[in-house]
Amino acid sequence: MSKRTKFVLVSTLIAFFLWLTGIAPVDYRFGLVLAVAAVSYVLSVWVLFDDLKGIEWITLIILPMMFTLGSGLFSNFLPTAFPGMFGRTFSVETAQLLASIFKIIYFLLFGLGFYGIMLIENIFSVASIRTIQLFRAARSVNFILTLVTSLFFFTVALSLKLAFWWVIPISFVVSFVLAYPSLWSVDLKNNFGPEVWRYAISSSWIVAIISGVLCFWPVKPFMGGLILTSSLYALFGILEQRLSNRVYLDSLLEYGITMIIIIVVGFLTTSWVG
Repeated sequence: MSKRTKFVLVSTLIAFFLWLTGIAPVDYRFGLVLAVAAVSYVLSVWVLFDDLKGIEWITLIILPMMFTLGSGLFSNFLPTAFPGMFGRTFSVETAQLLASIFKIIYFLLFGLGFYGIMLIENIFSVASIRTIQLFRAARSVNFILTLVTSLFFFTVALSLKLAFWWVIPISFVVSFVLAYPSLWSVDLKNNFGPEVWRYAISSSWIVAIISGVLCFWPVKPFMGGLILTSSLYALFGILEQRLSNRVYLDSLLEYGITMIIIIVVGFLTTSWVG
């Protein structure tokens, strides 16, 4: 069986397993999602086993597992019905059917995303040995999928209406677990060990503090997740440039302006009455 066939098989299986968690009783869903995330780790190791070495046993497998876990948790907050759309009101059966179709599309997109992550991790494993032209493109896609994964986790954490002393450590752990492999992948042939650890911890701490502030801000969970994700976007972008010794003023302005825009939109869309 070719490696690409394994990618398709594993992506299909994990997407199917996640879909099954959505039809399980609510009380069992969290445990089932954790189980599927663990399975995704094992299957990812199976697919990439021949190329894994050293720290890659962790760095190359974190994103597939976190993407699975974040997507599974976020799926529990998908709508169960669409009562209306574009000014039209639907019957109960139609509203539930549309929600079911939406969930199917969601899990199909998850499968495509997981397949993309498998391709990316395979490219990273090869790029650590020799130069490969697809490395830069793989890093860009990896950056995007890392941010999508963080958005899922942050939205779920804020949706649960937890106290700030729970949200802060959760945000820190999620940010660090995603930050380390992302920063590590800047240059697979150089040893940035101390810098990667330091930057991952500092960026995660900043995001955790912002998450604590959002606990006292009546912002909607998804918008709050966007604010935290935009913070990661800016921090990851700046720190990755710092690690590669290529810091550009226009890029710094882009990261800063993007974050400011998201925060302003969050402020304007927040209801401060009652």
